[in-house]
Amino acid sequence: MKKVSFVCTSYRRFYCVRRIIAQFMAQTYKNVELIIYNTDVIHPMSLDASLIDADIKVVNNNTDLETWGAYKNRGQICRDAVKYATGDYFMLADDDDVYLPWHIQQAVDGIEENGLDAWKPQKSFFATPGKIELVQNIMEASVIVKMNRIREIGFRSDLTGYEGLSWYTKLRDEWQLEENNTDYVPSYCFNWSDPQEIAGHKQSGDIDNPDNFNNHKIASVDHAKAPLTPISKEELDEFYKPYYEWLRANKHQLNQEYYRTYFEPIPYAWHR
Repeated sequence: MKKVSFVCTSYRRFYCVRRIIAQFMAQTYKNVELIIYNTDVIHPMSLDASLIDADIKVVNNNTDLETWGAYKNRGQICRDAVKYATGDYFMLADDDDVYLPWHIQQAVDGIEENGLDAWKPQKSFFATPGKIELVQNIMEASVIVKMNRIREIGFRSDLTGYEGLSWYTKLRDEWQLEENNTDYVPSYCFNWSDPQEIAGHKQSGDIDNPDNFNNHKIASVDHAKAPLTPISKEELDEFYKPYYEWLRANKHQLNQEYYRTYFEPIPYAWHR
C-alpha cells in the first residue's frame, strides 16, 4: 500500500488545523501521514499526548531553508514542508478546506488505475455562507500527485496563491493530469463558508495583491493556545453534514458506481 503525505501549511489558524487533524483521522485510507508546517513561531504548535502515535508531524519554522531569510510567499513554505514528507504521493491539506472521509482513498485508487503522475476529479465543491455548489476546478487541493514529480517540479514562488500552478500546469501539459475525469464522487470543498474569526484572510481571494502574504499574517489571529487535539466527532459531523445532504439530494447527477463505492458506506447515523 502506497503512502500519502497530506501536507498542511498554516499561520495562526489553530481551529482550522485542529479540524484538519479530525479530517485526517476520519480518512478511510490509513497509510497517510499528516505534515503540519506552522510558520507562526511566536505561538508554536505541538501535539497533545493522545496524538503521539497518530503519524502526525508538526514543524514550527519561519525561516526559508534555502535562503535562511524570512519566508516571502507560500510557494517557499510548501517547498520546505515537503522536505519532511516521506510518502509516495503528495496531497495538499489547505487548512481551511473540507476533505470528506473517502477523499484520499478515492484519489489513491484513481492514480493507481490511470497510470499517470496525477489524478483529479473534474469538479469539486465550492462553499460560501449558506450555499454549496459543484464547480469545475483546477484547485491543487483536489489533486493527488506522485511525490517524485512534486520534488522535481517544485512550487511557484513569485506570488502567494499561484504556488501550485507550477506542477499542475506542467503535468497537465505533459498529459499526466486529466482535468475532465468523471470517475469520482465529490470529496473536496474549496471552503469560503467559515466565519471571519476562523477564516481570517483568504490568500486565494487576493492573489494579485503584492501584499497578499503579509496581509494574511496580519488578519490571521487564531493562534495556538494549547497542544493540538482534533475537533470533536460532533463538530466534525456538523461540519460534514451539509455536504452529505447535498450528495444525497443530488445523487441523480453523480457517478453511481463511485457513489455506491465511496459515499454510501460512510457510517454516520444521520447519513443512513
